[in-house]
Amino acid sequence: MNPKTTKAVAKFIAILLVGALVITSFTLVFSWAGSPQAVYAAGEEKIDWDEELTLIKDLIIETKLEYKDEVSYSDLIQGALGGVIDSLGDPYSVFYGSENESKQFEESVSGEFYGVGVSLEQVNGVCKVVAPIPGTPAEKAGVLSGDIVVGVDGSDVTEMTLQQIVDLLKGKNLLKGADGTNVSMTVLRGSNTITFSMIREKIRVASVNHELLSDNIGYIRIAQFDSDAHLEFKEAKLKLLAAGAKSFIVDLRNNPGGYVGTAADIAEQLMPGGPIVHFQKQGVITETISADGRGDLRFPVIVLVNGGSASASEILAAALKDSGRAKLVGTQTYGKGVAQQIVSVAGESKMKLSTYYFLGPNKGSINKTGITPDYIVSNYETIDADKPSELYDKYKGFAPMIEKTKPKLGDTGLNVFGAQQRLSLLGYKLNITGVMDTDTVTAVKSLQKVKGLSPYGVLDYSTMGTLDKAALEYVSGVSKQKDLQLKKAIELLK
Repeated sequence: MNPKTTKAVAKFIAILLVGALVITSFTLVFSWAGSPQAVYAAGEEKIDWDEELTLIKDLIIETKLEYKDEVSYSDLIQGALGGVIDSLGDPYSVFYGSENESKQFEESVSGEFYGVGVSLEQVNGVCKVVAPIPGTPAEKAGVLSGDIVVGVDGSDVTEMTLQQIVDLLKGKNLLKGADGTNVSMTVLRGSNTITFSMIREKIRVASVNHELLSDNIGYIRIAQFDSDAHLEFKEAKLKLLAAGAKSFIVDLRNNPGGYVGTAADIAEQLMPGGPIVHFQKQGVITETISADGRGDLRFPVIVLVNGGSASASEILAAALKDSGRAKLVGTQTYGKGVAQQIVSVAGESKMKLSTYYFLGPNKGSINKTGITPDYIVSNYETIDADKPSELYDKYKGFAPMIEKTKPKLGDTGLNVFGAQQRLSLLGYKLNITGVMDTDTVTAVKSLQKVKGLSPYGVLDYSTMGTLDKAALEYVSGVSKQKDLQLKKAIELLK
């Protein structure tokens, strides 16, 4: 199905996935052909462009001549161009001044990238985690939505740009596929400072998974909206219907976005006729994507959301909620409701410029507010999480598990020592010696079995990430319970 628009516009609508997934921000993008043209609003001050551009030229020349260090005209001109976008104070508008930045930009759109699997944005100089991508190093290490990034590999990044932070997390030569290198990321969570050790890898995100739950409930998890997720969703839905599904749960938790056309297509596969999303510019709704109603599923639907559900996820969630097709269960969504246009400027430079807000079918604002579920249910229980504890101080002194090794019986090293410290903290009986002895192997097997990993007693990267996450949750007073959100959804559908 192809969602209809209220205007015949030749625009490709997408959500841009930027950077190391590390994704710098998840942004609705409209691309256009041709050169940008000046537009003047009625009553707007007229500009003498010759005079103003001469002033800029004189400033650049004088700066180069008088500045204490050598600086190139090229750098100054790029800085002036970037300054136009910076002056907007908009975290989602970005100027890409170099060929390397353009290549990274193009890589990010492709949906395949190297990094640690975390989406980031920078607001008022603060770099914040939008969401970790399920199954990636960041998610396995325990990174959470809302964490504030303050360090990478021991370097303070609080004064760096978002692109600089992304580059540090991605590391060198990752565009060429050099994964497997170590990186540490330090975040603030409340008043606690936490450092995560991760191994960079090639990120491939499975978009759609499904299974038939008890009571004929069809469960479909959408990890992100890539170019063919709507086709995967349709296939999953048809398979579940053929298996006897009489109701559905659509899981959008920690889904940071993707192509808005894909999200709109999925919405049309579920909802009755009516608007899916509106686009607003300067206080006026200028475009609307609508469903024709032919794909209305007509079965009960519950949508799971949380603070990591952003952008296209919020478009789908709002469409299903406002249309009355579904009830939402979980916690407040992220609140990313700004659309951008991709513009080619001088040379190889590009910029993405915020040009629209997107609104739900009922014209409710999403940006900075998010969507409130019909049933607010949290999966986490926090106990004095903002108060540093002796256990947390102890955890901070543990050895980092950052060696590029997978210790087995008889091996020694920092990874073994750090693992033994964490296993001991969690109550496993062993001696902390740095030697992978039989007691340690037994403890590792037990942990792997409890966490659903292959219980073969080797400290592989997944096991170390899971172990560190379990230790961190233990000392932070944040304990993962049963999936209470999913449990609530099932109760509502029974």
